[in-house]
Amino acid sequence: MKVQQEIKKGAIIVFITKYSGILLGLVVNSVLARLLSPAEFGIVGVVTVFITFFNILSDIGLGSAIIQKQDFTNKDFSDIFKVSVLLSVALAVAFALLSFAIASFYDDPVYVPISQLLAIQVFFSALSIVPKNMLIKAQAFKTIGFIDVGSAFLTGSLAIVLAYQDFSFYSIVWRSIAFSVLVFLMYFIKSGLKIQPGISFSGIRGIAKYSSYQFAFNCINYFSRNLDNILVGKFIGNAGLGLYNQAYQLMMYPVSNLTHVITPVIHPILAKYQHDKAVIFQEYIKIVKILAILGLPISIFIYFSSSELIYIFLGEKWMEVVPILRILSISIWIQMIMSSSGSIYQAAGRTDLLFTSGLLCGAIMILSILFGVLYFKSLEQTAILLVIAFYLNFVVIFYVLINKVLQQSVLKLYALLARQIPSVIVLTLAYLAEANMSKDWAPGPSMLIISLGVKLCIMGLVTGIFNFPLIEPYVKKLSHLKSKS
Repeated sequence: MKVQQEIKKGAIIVFITKYSGILLGLVVNSVLARLLSPAEFGIVGVVTVFITFFNILSDIGLGSAIIQKQDFTNKDFSDIFKVSVLLSVALAVAFALLSFAIASFYDDPVYVPISQLLAIQVFFSALSIVPKNMLIKAQAFKTIGFIDVGSAFLTGSLAIVLAYQDFSFYSIVWRSIAFSVLVFLMYFIKSGLKIQPGISFSGIRGIAKYSSYQFAFNCINYFSRNLDNILVGKFIGNAGLGLYNQAYQLMMYPVSNLTHVITPVIHPILAKYQHDKAVIFQEYIKIVKILAILGLPISIFIYFSSSELIYIFLGEKWMEVVPILRILSISIWIQMIMSSSGSIYQAAGRTDLLFTSGLLCGAIMILSILFGVLYFKSLEQTAILLVIAFYLNFVVIFYVLINKVLQQSVLKLYALLARQIPSVIVLTLAYLAEANMSKDWAPGPSMLIISLGVKLCIMGLVTGIFNFPLIEPYVKKLSHLKSKS
């Protein structure tokens, strides 16, 4: 019970701050989408792919290792931070030099000044690793949330102002730089990190094995998740990458922002039980149930609401995103569940098996991307193959995690998911009926908003009916409060 209370308390805090960030991000992205073209988004999207890889290099598995190891001293934190400073400088210089190779690969000199500017972001993002994970280890989720949301608001406002002043894609570039500087300064101050004299590598050596497997997994996961962006930008063009990026980002909103309400909380709490795999499994299966209850209806909702979502949040010029988003939405629920698995591998201390499963899944993802971009040369075909890859990866990841790491039967997971099938069928039929009734409505923005609202209500109603035992205590509590008033 204590574990569930800790997870619940942390998840509530993360939920509030995370969804404040989501709402803010949607507003900022919606404004920028109307001020900038798909090609301008695509230009920055190309460089972002490489920045993501440098962020992995800057972490080298240290973040999760800091959380996992329970006996770090202040001197250990100081020493690791000093190593991260040296690494940050080296990575920033390397990224600035890489700008010429990026410009050559994409045959566009504009990538040189953009990449050299974003080397500043690489530097400060790398510096943030130690203080941020110290805050996570201390379960200071409220502090992290306030820092992230506040910085997002300030830098999002900056980007909008710059876009209005015709800074083009540089408005996104300066937003990224400003965000990385702000969050580093605040993480450093709030973490209480004290720089001590001298340097020792004993702290690094103590986590070397754990962090090396985590780092290897992160690299594999990066290439499997970003190869599509690299190849789409090269072989289909910046406009195509802009469309694909918007579809992928919208698909990832519920994946990252629902799952990441729970995953930052899971690792620091369950790491205390790393020698009791039964407790970890018992608590994790409860989390998977919640993710399935949320993820399946969201997948169906986005599939049937793609046109309304794109028109409302991005505008009419982005309607080519609709078929890509519709295909990718089929994988949302499965990605939400998979995204939580890494924290369990980490909490159980088995980053070696995380690496092994990541290697198999990465190969599946890379093959699907190569066929989609190089053979079919189609954004929609690439999306279809990615969805197939996600489903195959689900089988691999959870066989290893549940059977090998937690030493339980994976059939328990499949039985849990099978119980959601009736609600999926009813929700799908309800949306088909709604589509048939609304086909004669007069077209226009107001009708799209009404349609989206109707679909949201249907999703909430069906999900609530099929999962009433979960919400019944809250209904009774609300009724009790009303009766007292």
